[in-house]
Order: sequence, then C-alpha cells, then structure tokens
Amino acid sequence: MEQPRLALCQTCRERVPAHLEVREEKVYLCKDCPVCGRTEFLVSSDARSWQRKRDIWEYDPSTAVTCRINCDRCRVEHTPTIAFVDVTNRCNMNCPICIANIRGMGFEFNPPLEYFEKVFAALGRMNPVPLVQLFGGEPTVRDDLLDIIAVARRCGVKCRVVTNGLKLADEEYCRKLCDTGVRFQLALDGRSPDIYARLRKNPGVYERKIKALDNLRKYSRRKSSILCCAARNINEAWIGDLIECCHEYAEVVDSLGLLPLTETWDEGTFETEVVTTREDVEHMVERGVPGGQVEFIPAGVMHSFRKSRSFFKDHTTSSALMFGGVHPDCETMTILASDGQRYVSVNHYLKMPLSRVAREMLRIGWRIDPILSKLDPRKRGQRWRGRWIALRAWVPLALRAIAFRKVFRGHPVAVLAKLAGGLLRGRKLGDLAREHLNLSRLLRVATLPFEEFHSIDAARLQNCKAVFVYEDVADGQVKTIPACMWGSVYRNDLLRRLSEKYAAPSMPVGTYQPMEPSTPTPRDVKLAGQG
Repeated sequence: MEQPRLALCQTCRERVPAHLEVREEKVYLCKDCPVCGRTEFLVSSDARSWQRKRDIWEYDPSTAVTCRINCDRCRVEHTPTIAFVDVTNRCNMNCPICIANIRGMGFEFNPPLEYFEKVFAALGRMNPVPLVQLFGGEPTVRDDLLDIIAVARRCGVKCRVVTNGLKLADEEYCRKLCDTGVRFQLALDGRSPDIYARLRKNPGVYERKIKALDNLRKYSRRKSSILCCAARNINEAWIGDLIECCHEYAEVVDSLGLLPLTETWDEGTFETEVVTTREDVEHMVERGVPGGQVEFIPAGVMHSFRKSRSFFKDHTTSSALMFGGVHPDCETMTILASDGQRYVSVNHYLKMPLSRVAREMLRIGWRIDPILSKLDPRKRGQRWRGRWIALRAWVPLALRAIAFRKVFRGHPVAVLAKLAGGLLRGRKLGDLAREHLNLSRLLRVATLPFEEFHSIDAARLQNCKAVFVYEDVADGQVKTIPACMWGSVYRNDLLRRLSEKYAAPSMPVGTYQPMEPSTPTPRDVKLAGQG
C-alpha cells in the first residue's frame, strides 16, 4: 500500500496530507486540505509507463516517508550533486509562462560580486563539490557574468550557464564566454518561429537562438545541453526535429532536457488546452525517434555508477550522475545513439531492453557499494582493489547487454586492434570511435519535472539531490532548498531579503516595464524558467 505523504494544497499551498490514486489509466496526486477541501492534480497520463519505472527501481510504496517539506528549517543533509544559484531576476525576454523575473516577483534581484564570493566559497567546501548552474532570470544580462564565473573557478566550482541564448547570438560575446570553459544549457523549444509566437509571444527570438548554436559550435570547447519546454498541442510535433537538430550540432550538444510545461504563471496571462505530464513528453520522444524502441528509465539509476567511478576518477560528480538515487517519480532519461546519419534508440545496439539493463545496474550497485565503501580510493592499493571489484561487476553486464557486432564496423577483434593501435599513435578516442564504431555519439535525453508545486510530494523530496543555494540573511550562513520547493514556496521571500541586504532597489508589483517585443527576449520557463 502506498504510504501517505505531504504535498502542497493547490489553493493555499499549505502542507497537507496527500495520496496517489490511479484511475482510468492515469495517476493523480490527491490532497486533503482542512481549509480548502480536496484537490487533485494529474501527475501522469500513462499509469502503465509510470508504474514500469517504479518496477525498474523495485520501489517499495510501503516505505515510510519522513520528510515534512519544511525545507527552510530541515537539517537533513542532502549532499547535492547539482546546485542552482540565482544570479539575477532580470531578463531580456518577457515570456508569459515565466514568473522567475522582475515582473513575476515584484522586485529586482541583482546582488553584487560579494554575494557570490560567499556562496561559491561554501559550495567549494562541499564534498563532493556539486555541479553548479548559474540561473535566473537571464544570467547573461549581468555585465559581470565573466567575473562571477572567475570567482566560482577560484573556489573550485564548475559552472554551467542556463541561458535563453539571445546574447550568445553576439559572436564576440559568445567567444568571450566560451573562453572561460563553461558549459551551457541553451533554451530551445523547437525550430519554428510559430512555437515562440505561441509559447513566448516573441517569434523573433528563433533566429537568434539558432545563431547562438552556430556560435557555440564555432567557439565552445565543451559540450552543452539543449533545454526545451515541451507542451502538448504547442510544440509536440517538433520534438523529433529538435532531436535531429541535436544530431546536426552533435559536436557541441550531448544532452537534451525536456521540461513539461507547468502552470506556474499568473492567472490570465497564459492558457493551455491540456496538461502536459512527464509521460506525455516521453511519448513525444518515442514518436520523434526513427525506429522507435525508446524506453525511459528513472534518471537516478545512473547513480549506481557513482561509487565505482570514484576509483577511476578523482571527481565523482558528472553531468550523467546529477540526479543520483532520488525517486522513480522524479527525472527520467533515455539514451539515443547515432548511426552516423541520425539518432536512434540505444536499444538497437543492445541484446536486452534498456529497462532490464537499468534494473541490473541498480542491483549491481546495491551489491558492491557496501564493499567499495570500506575502501579508500586515495590509497593506491585500495584504489586498484576497488577498480578490480568494479570491473568484475560491470564488465559481465556490458558483455551480456551490448550487441558488439552491431556496434563495431567489422569483426570485434579487428576493430579492437584498430582502436588500440590508434590510441598508441596518439589519436583521440572520439575520432577513432566515429571511424570504427556505428555507435559513434550518444545523446542523453531527460525529462525534468522541476518546480511543479501541483505535483510536489514529500516522497520525491526526501532524498533530493538538486538544490538551490542562497545566503540566509538571518545568520549569514549559506544554505540549500530542494529545487522543486524553491520557486514554489521560498524563492521570492528569501531573494527579497537578500535584495534588501545588498541594497538592490526594490520595485512595487506592477511597476516593471518589460522590453518591447521588437527587442528579442527569452525569459525562463520551468527549471527556473528558460526562454
């Protein structure tokens, strides 16, 4: 039996008892507020797909949920793997679906460098140091963004810039930002001006976003991500083309994040005909990939590699392991593989379904992690012992799961010899892979249901690894709030206090005048809003 948990009332947003109900092949989060009465929200349009991910996870619904979702007072250490830092709520767009901006918040948040020095110093002391996303608003509207990145680097913090891409269309600006070595998460909802006319009320931004991609291909030394707000009846027919776009820009794009459009906007500013759930987005991808066979698995499955990876790499945090071991109802992912012409499901190169591979990965992690935890990867002897334990566990799964004759262009032994010879001659592994392997590039595709106050529940938050970081003005300490709770409950109040502390000008609600539509402008959606 599914254990009761807390959630947020859809009317007053108080913490109230809640439970999940499956009806007519759909899943609802039902809430019982003593003041507002019963409310419910559709969390999945496909109960079978929703349950399949729980089965992969071997999730026990009777597990007690202890989280009380009082995140500002909670002292549970989440050990985050990904941390978001709000750098401003200013933006060069005015999207109706975004409230993470001056118009939606009613005041300006644009703290000085002093604030980031404190925040990044605290992040740099975490173990492990999380990956950091510079968030907004639109980070590139800050004149000192390069200085903010430099401060992070001095503190040992790796940053990504979450951007709508408009300023990256400026070639010189893009070059300077790329020279810092940061990665980007570029908001791109599809390759059609009509999408932006409907979703952003600004069709003119499309060309600038494509120009930004071209500039990244020209100047970036790092792979970046595309972020797309996916909405039924708006851009669902363009998701397949967006995957083709990722293939065309594969030398600079290695992942695609899809955020289901969520009703976080002010009433009367934007309307949708239907709700878009995580499973809806997964089906968009399935329909958009040639050959089908697309399976989505809980993203936390990748966390099963975390302990093993620590014996091979000094830094155990990676973009593939961000959502480590959280909950099967959170982020989901799949892997697409290039056949040289297009992306197809990785299942075409496997001897068993991805879902089965994922389940075995979890079981291997559960089996060997307690053994590896007793070893210290910093000590040479124990490091090599840990490597042997990890390889002995993972290699047999790879041999059983991968269809090597489909992967290699030729007999496996001959191809391995060519790869080894090329490496000895100093050639890059990536170049050799594209030359000798059919599976030359991989694209991670993930659904990212962030900041959805309608569907937040304590079970998802209990082990959350994605947080927003802020300075608490009450005691000057740097603290964290789970990402899904940040915008829904805490962001406005905490950032207003920070604005007052750092003397940022406050602005009464309703006085902000956005830029004219003739000046292209994205603002964020979801995940903190991206345009």
